[in-house]
Amino acid sequence: MDAPRPITPPGWYDDGHGQLRWFDGSEWTQHTAPLSRPAAPQPPARPAVQPRAQVRTEDLVPVKRSKLVWILPIVFVVAALVGALPAIALWSSGAFDSEPLERTYADFSRAEASQDCAALVAVTTQSFRDDLYDEPFTCASLAARPPVSREGDPMWGVRFGPIGILVVEETGADDVDDYDDFSSSETYTFIREDGRWKLDSSD
Repeated sequence: MDAPRPITPPGWYDDGHGQLRWFDGSEWTQHTAPLSRPAAPQPPARPAVQPRAQVRTEDLVPVKRSKLVWILPIVFVVAALVGALPAIALWSSGAFDSEPLERTYADFSRAEASQDCAALVAVTTQSFRDDLYDEPFTCASLAARPPVSREGDPMWGVRFGPIGILVVEETGADDVDDYDDFSSSETYTFIREDGRWKLDSSD
């Protein structure tokens, strides 16, 4: 004899289509119901906040102040002094004494106004004379030009070894009686040549 088939009791069962269906004990019916969703997992409970422990004064570790607090100002002061040393050295060596340059400039102005070729050659370089007259300089070319009257007020000068610089506020003219023809600030460069200062260029 065949073994008896197990009897499935009536009830709601998953019909494999995402829903529940009623089984009456012998066959499936048309009655359906939604599958119940599993409950959403609850987030884990946060641990209780522990009260912050009181810090006792005797437990504090003393912190040493950085040495930079007092070292940095000293470094800045020393750097400023070192930066000023070249200027101090120039001053003490007489580099800012522009009197020799001023004398040369005055000699040049007199020679140009009087058209004294020998005096002009003595205080200027050939390149300066050529640039001044925009042509190769000769004593004949100087005599052929009208005299230039030039007055200058030296403002500042400095000497570095065989090189000198002199800034002059100038007024002048090609006619002795007219001083309004030009007025400008000129920067003259000097060189030490043959034992004396000579004008070498102007800007």
